[in-house]
Amino acid sequence: MSTMPSVIDRFFDYYTTLDNQSPLALAALYHPDAELVDPFGTHQGLYALQRYFTHLLANAEHCRFSIDSPLSEGQRFAVSWTMHWSHPQISKGDTLALPGCSIVDVHDNLIIRQRDYYDAGEMVYEHLPLLGWLVRRVKRRVRS
Repeated sequence: MSTMPSVIDRFFDYYTTLDNQSPLALAALYHPDAELVDPFGTHQGLYALQRYFTHLLANAEHCRFSIDSPLSEGQRFAVSWTMHWSHPQISKGDTLALPGCSIVDVHDNLIIRQRDYYDAGEMVYEHLPLLGWLVRRVKRRVRS
């Protein structure tokens, strides 16, 4: 019986302390051919994921996730989460909370595909002066 932590455990460990992680640590979590899809695009391969995470965290002052218990079946798990993050140029550097979820496919105890669902408008666009006003207005009109 293996004592190696499961991919779910490693996922939790990585994302709950994301701002303290090196993008090189992704190699212990993601398959070399992994694909990550989120509202900002598709990132194919471990090198592309490392580049993407480096860019995302370059100016973040804080970025950690609180993650709910996973739903798991076979080689797939799903988790809902809240990202707690801050960026000096967004919302005056205040810590923001963004809810989302991930559906993750596993191969050989590594993530082969991850699809993240969250509101990119809520994450970034709503916090920009002119564009934020416009995005919030459109959302209000849709809800009416």
